[in-house]
Amino acid sequence: MALDFFKKGQQMTVCDDSRVGFSFNNPDTTSNYHAPNFGLIVSHDELRYDEMFGNPLIAEADSQSITDDQLLDYARLAIRYMEVELNIDILPRRIRYEDGIDDTGAVETRTDYDDEDYIKTFKNSRKQEEALYLREQGYAFRVIQARKEFRVKMRRRPVRDILTANFVDPYFGNTIVDLMPYRIVKKGFTGVCYFRPRLLRARTNSFQYIWDRLWQPYNNDLQRIFLLDYETGYENCQDVPDEFRNIIKKLAAVTLMNIYGDGKLAAIASRSVNLNSVSESISTTLSATSATFGARIMQYRKEIKEWFTQNRSKYSRTIIGKLGQ
Repeated sequence: MALDFFKKGQQMTVCDDSRVGFSFNNPDTTSNYHAPNFGLIVSHDELRYDEMFGNPLIAEADSQSITDDQLLDYARLAIRYMEVELNIDILPRRIRYEDGIDDTGAVETRTDYDDEDYIKTFKNSRKQEEALYLREQGYAFRVIQARKEFRVKMRRRPVRDILTANFVDPYFGNTIVDLMPYRIVKKGFTGVCYFRPRLLRARTNSFQYIWDRLWQPYNNDLQRIFLLDYETGYENCQDVPDEFRNIIKKLAAVTLMNIYGDGKLAAIASRSVNLNSVSESISTTLSATSATFGARIMQYRKEIKEWFTQNRSKYSRTIIGKLGQ
């Protein structure tokens, strides 16, 4: 009898945990908030129930609450902060090369692709089309590099795929060679594409044959000769490295703690309660430091700073300059 009662009581205390996020082993991988079907790297539930565990996000003065949309916006800003700091793309992006100029000086609209269906997917996305669908100029032709295996260092990383690659003439931008059959793509953070020549006959490759015998302008360095379309970033939130997700969550949490700390106990430096004499003392401050979560904010900032110090060179490109001749 007692055992039956215990079993019934146990069943009554079990509840269905519907919280969303990697921390709860229930990630949202289909959300359109950041990008179409990208999912949530850091969910509102993770910020509410993990980072702010035991703290209902309600202001004491007027009972205003921080909404899920606000929490997701903090995460969105944290993602963008990390992209800028490391000069990488975390959200998925598609990059097309710019339209050319015809012989009359007018812009010649490209007709070799149709991204209408792709662009339509942005209508339900929190990110605007301008942030995920980009245009850029082509890549320069360098004589010394091109006569071997031309190496194109992509402007944006991590590279997911090369969509088109063309070698054009410097006068009208007409395609001379479709380079897609020759491409060798080093994806990810390497972000480099090689175009390896095919042999036409002994000791002669297709590129060398074209440059030496047909196209005299390519004896000099030229701009906008290699035109590439490509995609960068991660296809889904599940592909984002855990260390990125951890730092993004900490960045969003610091923003949340700063705002919530002021809303919960604005301008409060310390508060103490004496139960025996039923007294309470409160001291105020004009300091910019949040007294409520000041210690945790300082710890998170320290961890974030240490992570960037240790990993910036790992994910960012190193720029080497040369002075003099």
